[in-house]
Amino acid sequence: MSGSTWGWAGLLLLVGACANPVQSNTDGLDQTGLEGTVTLGPIQPVCHAEEPCEAPLQADFTLRQGGRVVAHFASDRNGRFLVYAAPGTYIVVPAQPIGLGVQTPEVIVKPRGLTHVDLSFDTGIR
Repeated sequence: MSGSTWGWAGLLLLVGACANPVQSNTDGLDQTGLEGTVTLGPIQPVCHAEEPCEAPLQADFTLRQGGRVVAHFASDRNGRFLVYAAPGTYIVVPAQPIGLGVQTPEVIVKPRGLTHVDLSFDTGIR
């Protein structure tokens, strides 16, 4: 066989291996991490009862523990996010500065399932 034939065969083997990853238990209890929402507020200087004072935030983040990056994740346009991580204490670091000063909330991933957390970033608007 020519070198290009082996190249295609190798590529097909690699694609086949990637297409069938090892599956974990699907009961959700073996996967831990965080799910929740991210908001930004206040979004105006004076908040009124009939108007929202916070807005969903779509942004990129890293999950860090002990100075190392554990995961990258993003919130969608509705502010929702999901990130898998081992149980433990982490800080959430925005990829870009958000609002008032440095904001890196601490979060705790519980030992079983997904932990719900709502992250709120202060705009500094007063």
